Amino acid sequence: MGDEWQRSFHSKSWSDPNVQAAFEHFGHDRKCESCHAPQSVFQTGLTNEVALRNEERESGVDCLSCHELADGRVAARRTLPDAPCRPLATPELAGSQACAPCHVAIYDDWQQSAYARSGKTCQSCHQPAVAQRAGGASHLYPGGHDDAWVRSGAEMSCRQQGAELIVQVRNHATGHNYPGERHNRVLLVQVIQRQTDGTITLAQQAVIKDITPFRGESSADRIRPGEVFQAVFPVVDPPVAAEVQLLYKRFPWHRDEEALTVHRQLLELQ
Repeated sequence: MGDEWQRSFHSKSWSDPNVQAAFEHFGHDRKCESCHAPQSVFQTGLTNEVALRNEERESGVDCLSCHELADGRVAARRTLPDAPCRPLATPELAGSQACAPCHVAIYDDWQQSAYARSGKTCQSCHQPAVAQRAGGASHLYPGGHDDAWVRSGAEMSCRQQGAELIVQVRNHATGHNYPGERHNRVLLVQVIQRQTDGTITLAQQAVIKDITPFRGESSADRIRPGEVFQAVFPVVDPPVAAEVQLLYKRFPWHRDEEALTVHRQLLELQ
């Protein structure tokens, strides 16, 4: 589990250079830092805001952030009284509420989704079972920093309808709005139309998610579970070909060429 955590973004949630740049961008007085090196969520309370710890911040969201109980024992899936850390079976650890103190907006999304109504928790997707460990769960926490994970969350379709190019992006596989952690994320559709000699006749973008203030996220600029974002672009005469890309930026200062191409489609226009 330690090796998995070491490879996860939880271990880099404080030390990553982009995170440090984000602190500067949003301001150190806006509580950005508390979720990146939190005290134990069980000690501060699962329904309370997390508190920034005073020591060992470089380890980010470490083991104690999620597992340390108020009495010093360790929250776990089962009780092992003879183990040195005295793990205690704590049902709340396997529920979405354990993620809520830091992932506030995503937790709110999840509560309104079909996933919550069906009993599918955050851990169901982001902490799957590990076959090699009986009763154990992965601590890799794939999410917004995992390319394959981001690509799997949404699907894109394109079609020409007369003089219009219609692009649809559907959030078909997440239990929260797409993209996820939002105040830093940027998501956009880019369309480039070219003639046969490569001359660009149209270059336009439709922003799905732009940068938003910390803790000022809104569902209006993201795609709810199961819903579709649609953008309409003109087809320039003479119509030849269009390249459509869904681009995802983990941080708003990333250039387009640094963005993850979530989906890409080439169309012959009529």
